[in-house]
Amino acid sequence: MISLIALKKFIAEKKSVNLSLLLKTFSAKQEEVLAILECLIHKGYIKKCMTTPPCATYCFKCMPESFALYQWIESSIDLHAN
Repeated sequence: MISLIALKKFIAEKKSVNLSLLLKTFSAKQEEVLAILECLIHKGYIKKCMTTPPCATYCFKCMPESFALYQWIESSIDLHAN
């Protein structure tokens, strides 16, 4: 099970990550990671940015979530706060 604090610290250090990197790094279920990411977005620590698919088309064969980047936006970094 992944912790909110571990994920928060990882994103703060990397500044920008995608879902596949998070899933690979933490060996966690996608639903679990997405729930924590939504919590961090709601608390104002990160923002979700959508990128253009590498093929530059919108055929909807790829999962939209695979093109999301999660960026650290907190101005004063307090990694110990929830």
